[in-house]
Formats: sequence, structure tokens, C-alpha cells
Amino acid sequence: MELVAGGRVVLGERQPGDPALPRDLQEALREWAAFAVSVTRSGGPRELELLQRRGRQLASRVADHLGRSVEFTDPITGEVESIQVGSTGPIPRTSGEPTGPTPWATGLAVSAFFAVLIAFADIALSRAFAEAFGLLWVPANLLVGLGLAPSLYLLRATPFWRWPATGAAAGLVAAWLVLLLGLLG
Repeated sequence: MELVAGGRVVLGERQPGDPALPRDLQEALREWAAFAVSVTRSGGPRELELLQRRGRQLASRVADHLGRSVEFTDPITGEVESIQVGSTGPIPRTSGEPTGPTPWATGLAVSAFFAVLIAFADIALSRAFAEAFGLLWVPANLLVGLGLAPSLYLLRATPFWRWPATGAAAGLVAAWLVLLLGLLG
């Protein structure tokens, strides 16, 4: 569910077999879109919070009607949120304040740990594979890297898991450098 230019709500993730939305829900979505257009131009903090809460409530109603989760794009921040079926309870109020500073020291330490762990593991496995099968370690290691890439990419926005994902990606790159330099020397 996303608000697009012109003040329309687009249900972008419609799937075959989805039931049509009830008329009252369609009307509520139109009213919310009109409210969103005016509030995003000149609304105060209270109106912006109300806009976000009402959008989540409507997305919850759409999810319940469709019987599956839907993606809600916040018209103010642009953040995408998955709204689950059965989440029609009260939508928690947001304080509007940031959650706190980014824990760089701890995060970088976690990233360094995972980088070393993944690099050593990849080098050890690749060398063992090379002893048994020769240069077949290259496509095998390439498949491992390509298999991990989507998961590591998706974890980059998750508050804690971004640190291990960054470390794992750096560890794979370091392992590849060590292994390729080992081929040269």
C-alpha cells in the first residue's frame, strides 16, 4: 500500500485471486490519501503522526481482508513496513524521537569478529576442497559467495544483524584475496 503522486493509494502487491476491497475500505483509503496530500505539504508533528497511524490501521484492514501480509510505505519517511494479518489491535504510538545513537564501537567489533571467522572458515574449506578436487574450489567458492550475497544484502538494514552481515561480506572478500594471491605465489 503506497501513496503516489496525485494523491492516489496504490495496492502494488495485488495477486491473482485477491478479493476486491469492500467499498467502505476503498473510501477510507481515498480519504486517507487526500488527508496525506494536505498534511505532507503543511502539517505539524501531531498531524504527521496521525497520518502514519491511520495509514498503518488501513494497511492492517487491507491485510485482514486479503488474508495475507501487505507492505505499507510510510508517506512521510518512505520506510516500508510489513503489516501482518490479525494486527488490527491498537497501533503503537511513535514518540517521534530517534531510537538512540548508532553503537559504532560495538558494531565494528562484531563486524571484525565475523570478518575474521568467515575469512578463516572460507580459506580452510577452500584449501581442503582444492587438495581433494583441484581448481574446482573456484566455482564452489563462487557459488558460496553468490548464495550468501542476497541474505547479506537483506540484513544490511536490520539494526543488529547489519554488523555480522558487513563482517561476513568483508571476510569473504578478504578470503578471496588470500586465495587468489595463493594461486599466484
